[in-house]
Amino acid sequence: MTVLERREREFQQRESLILSAALALFNRDDWQTVTIDQIAAKAEIGKGTVYKHFNSKDEIYTKLVIDFHRGMLAEMRKIDLSQPALKTIGQTMDVFWRMHARASEHKRLIRYCRREDFRHVIGEKLGRELDELDEEFMSLLVPVIERGIREGVIVKKPVESVMLGVHAALVGLIEMEGLECKETGLTPEQQYREVREFALRGISRR
Repeated sequence: MTVLERREREFQQRESLILSAALALFNRDDWQTVTIDQIAAKAEIGKGTVYKHFNSKDEIYTKLVIDFHRGMLAEMRKIDLSQPALKTIGQTMDVFWRMHARASEHKRLIRYCRREDFRHVIGEKLGRELDELDEEFMSLLVPVIERGIREGVIVKKPVESVMLGVHAALVGLIEMEGLECKETGLTPEQQYREVREFALRGISRR
């Protein structure tokens, strides 16, 4: 390993350390009051070192969200896209739900970073990275939906409309913060299964 390679590895390790420390501090109600000083202390590094990696807290928020979505896409890419279309969509929904259900600390960050005014704050580069992640997600599902429509198993509607229905159902459920449904007594997992079935039936022609 060259000196340059070692420095790059150490740089990436420090960045991961900073992000892990920040995420731990953001997992509380007053997360927006967390300071760079607190993040540095949690990571046991100097404040100046944090600024070598990130210009602001907003960049840290965005990087955490980007890493989360990259991890989710990596899991989705493991799905066999040659399966029946509805089965593939169902498994994609499973990944989406599972990743969000076990990463409660990311929920508020995702919501915060998706605000239109926030996109102006983080700049073009990070905004483009978020857009590219959305495009990658679409590139996985759109061909599956198109195939399902051609095969007659998915309703003949614009692909965007089909995507909207599935996405809205999942995001709506996640916005409930994973709390048990008082009206039905359903657990979060049971709620998900109900929503999953409802969404798949809504786009199915059978």
